[in-house]
Amino acid sequence: MVHSAFHIEPVLKKSNYKITAIDMWGETVVVATEEGVLMLLKEETGSHIVEFEVIETRKSFAKKPIVQIQVAEQLGIILTLTTEAIQVNELPSLDMTAQLLRTRGAINFCLNTELNPPILSCAIKKKLSLLRWDGAAFNEWRDIALPDVPRCHCWCGEVLCVGAARKYVLVNPFNGTEKELFDSNTAPPTALCLPPAGGGSGAGGGGGGQKRELLLGRDNISVFQDAQGRPSRKYGLCWSEAPSALVFVFPYLLAVLPKVVEVQLMEAQTTVQSLSLRAALVTACSPGGRPAALLLANNCIYRLRPVPMSRQVDALLEGQQLETALCLAELASNDPSVKPKLPAILRAYGLSLFGNAEFDKALALFARSPHTDPRHVLALYPDLCPKDYTPPPDI
Repeated sequence: MVHSAFHIEPVLKKSNYKITAIDMWGETVVVATEEGVLMLLKEETGSHIVEFEVIETRKSFAKKPIVQIQVAEQLGIILTLTTEAIQVNELPSLDMTAQLLRTRGAINFCLNTELNPPILSCAIKKKLSLLRWDGAAFNEWRDIALPDVPRCHCWCGEVLCVGAARKYVLVNPFNGTEKELFDSNTAPPTALCLPPAGGGSGAGGGGGGQKRELLLGRDNISVFQDAQGRPSRKYGLCWSEAPSALVFVFPYLLAVLPKVVEVQLMEAQTTVQSLSLRAALVTACSPGGRPAALLLANNCIYRLRPVPMSRQVDALLEGQQLETALCLAELASNDPSVKPKLPAILRAYGLSLFGNAEFDKALALFARSPHTDPRHVLALYPDLCPKDYTPPPDI
């Protein structure tokens, strides 16, 4: 690990309340607590250092301890799961408009706003209770019985992936079909639906007609599956310990482990950073369209903000991590500060491979570089060169 993918910035260093859930509302950080208090924080402008201030505190936001919260700007609401049930508050007033009595006893929920109509799935005892949004309120739709208590679940297109006990099950609520996958073995189940290619950050949301992938935990390995429950890649991602949660912040995966948060460049299967934070939860966000993550650790909130891609690529090149540098540069090739670096990376990596006698791979990289001079490649084969051949000066 020779470079930092994320800066760690404090959002809330201390609180008199016990923080249990976090989310983003535009550029406002939404903080929920065990005491039922809701706080709104915003970054101060015009300061040389990162500082957030509490702009509003709702002490009577919920009557019971808050377990989970999600801002659904597309629907103009905030969904809040307490130890009693799910309540709906409208935006921007934050006034409560409904308490979904049907969700009493729920332990977690997931909302898919990309379906038409949007569907809310609530895990209650040994079932999923599904409600549909009619434009103003959630209405009961159907219940799905499960073999065990769903410890986690997420949407993947039109299907739900459920971690019931330690077994993963795919459930299609539209046709009632179910498919058992595999178990999480010794670790609690974790399920993440990755955003579609180029989709930025994600924390396990749904999806419409686009092809999606799931990441399912088995011990300390995250396994790729498609929405039909088939392996979608020939490899898995290994972590130093079994993750309790995963989020995707392009192009990285962040895993919450018992003592650290590990960061992997997913497409390179490479751990690039380890953050010494005992995190309780993490959520992906995009304030102002900029991918980031919020992290709760020791009752403090931090923002993980990506280091500019150009600086990351430079650090990898300096550390001679050429394969990772090339992977990152190709993923970030739409960044105008990264794209000009690609030819030099291709050439440097090609020379490195050539020096290790991996000639076919080296030549393939040389061929991809638009600035490769054939004379440079020929000079690498001195036995093939004429006796009076003078190599180009930069070889």
